[in-house]
Amino acid sequence: MGYQPQTAAEVRENLAEQLDWRLAERDDQAIAQALVSGDGVDAVYTLNEAGLLDGFFVFLQESKVLAHWQSFQIEAVRRVFLPAISFVLLYGVRVLLGIESTHALPQLLLSNVAVMSLIGFTAYQVTHGLTRRGAARRTEASDYALMDPQTLAETISKASAVELERLFNGSIHCLAAFGVFMAEAMVAVDGTPVVTPASYGGGGYQRKKRTWRNRAGVEVTEVEFLFGWRLIVLVDLVTLIPLALKIVRIQSHEAPYLLELVRQAQHNLAPYSRIRWLVVDRAYVDGPSLYALHEMGIKFVVIAKTPMKAYATARRLSQTALIHERVETRRHGHGSQAWTEPLVTRVTSVTDIRDWATYRPPTQPGKRLTRPNRPALNAVVVSQWRNQIPTGGVRVYLTNLDVTNPWPVVDAYDDRSWIENGLFRQNKQFGRLTRWFPKKNEAGVRSHLVFVMLMFAVATAYRLWQAAQQPAEGLPPSAPSLSATYRQIDPHTGEVTDLPTPPPTSTTHLASHLPLESDDESVAAPQPDTRSMAYSLFGGQGTARWRRELAQQNRDKVIVFKGHRYGIFDTHELMVLAGIPVQNLPTHLGFGVSAQSNGVSGSAERSPPKRSVERFTG
Repeated sequence: MGYQPQTAAEVRENLAEQLDWRLAERDDQAIAQALVSGDGVDAVYTLNEAGLLDGFFVFLQESKVLAHWQSFQIEAVRRVFLPAISFVLLYGVRVLLGIESTHALPQLLLSNVAVMSLIGFTAYQVTHGLTRRGAARRTEASDYALMDPQTLAETISKASAVELERLFNGSIHCLAAFGVFMAEAMVAVDGTPVVTPASYGGGGYQRKKRTWRNRAGVEVTEVEFLFGWRLIVLVDLVTLIPLALKIVRIQSHEAPYLLELVRQAQHNLAPYSRIRWLVVDRAYVDGPSLYALHEMGIKFVVIAKTPMKAYATARRLSQTALIHERVETRRHGHGSQAWTEPLVTRVTSVTDIRDWATYRPPTQPGKRLTRPNRPALNAVVVSQWRNQIPTGGVRVYLTNLDVTNPWPVVDAYDDRSWIENGLFRQNKQFGRLTRWFPKKNEAGVRSHLVFVMLMFAVATAYRLWQAAQQPAEGLPPSAPSLSATYRQIDPHTGEVTDLPTPPPTSTTHLASHLPLESDDESVAAPQPDTRSMAYSLFGGQGTARWRRELAQQNRDKVIVFKGHRYGIFDTHELMVLAGIPVQNLPTHLGFGVSAQSNGVSGSAERSPPKRSVERFTG
């Protein structure tokens, strides 16, 4: 199938998938007065992308993220005709719009006068370009608006790795200072391969075996070489915002970077928040690193590998341990066709495991650490997960948490899957995490990955900021949670003890069992009804439904520019303020103030909308 070029409508939909965006100053009252007095305005455009971007810029200013971006430098570029912040905003908007091709930028972004005006460019610059150097050599087919798109690609790819890290880390620090994260955070770490063609310079390669059966039933093994890089991200599980990242070659193991990521994230959050809990998968089974986290006061949950001695010990001890059972009731169908399905999960708690030889303090010459003196771990053994044997067999979660109640440990690890399903998958689909690199080399890949993660982090914080300001009744409805009952079973006597059911939690609330038991009395546990910026504020609302709502909210609005200011109005408001009689006004605008009493010429038979005039005249 041939390549299908994107349309402006598709770009608009991609932007709505990511958020709502601006660098001009919004002043509805000043623009309204100009319309009423007949002074005239510079331009009027339909709201489309500019309307979606308007609120985002307000958030950038309120959170001080924009001020941090203005300190960004591209030292490798000697002669720059624009400040570096302009390239940050342009490439950031490209990511948010989901523009696939660099060559499509003139048609889908750089020629959009409304969006470019919000970022700070003039209509003349958009129409005639920032410079006409080389104009004599251009043809009609190669002409462009504002700037050559390759200039943006070349410039952003020249940013150093150190400066890109500073851009990302500083933005997370601004969000922490703005109060986006909880005082004590639960995080997860995971990596994803970024596969590129072998021609991309600077990448690594990894061998991957794939076994399958052909039509004759013969088993065939293929060896495939993957080229590229690996992106490792530490994510806050309450907001789903990445807190730290590392870009390495694709064949690199992830475990050696665990401590570095945690320390960087702690630095980004300090002093407003700190990492308290960590969940990781088998890739991070590294005793020295996890012991170092234990010494830092971080509680962790990691799934054990089956060859580990600690795994065998936990399985053996679980044979005689008390069985914890949870029965969740899932409802299917509606009305008379409705039916329920019980989902049974069985786990056991095990304590005092000292068989992980590398989970210990650093070795000292001449001193041997005997088994009784090794640091102890606890474990939760999952023998049945929602009516099924876990994939790969019985699972053992090793942890330094108390396991008297095993369910916070089990559910905390279950939340870890959101880093792949909610972060990587969404950015691969909408942010094009693994495509559209500005340059086909390491610098281009690195710049693109950092910008995708950066824009996702800030866009998610913006959406949460908006949701947190809404009244509770204005929030999207939460997805229904599963009702559950809990009990304990004695493996020797078979005696069953029913346990009280804890308060229900939303199935869309990541890290829903926060706060876990904390030994830090200086940090007060948040109350259940605290309006923190959590992913649960979205109430299960997906990007498609959010896109439809945004489109509905902005479909009848226009953006009006005058100088460096702009205003956003309903189309009927614009007509009334300009003195044009409108016979059929939407009821949501209101009535009751005459046109003449507000200096607006128009029909005396129909008063202009009360809300339209009062919001500008005060």
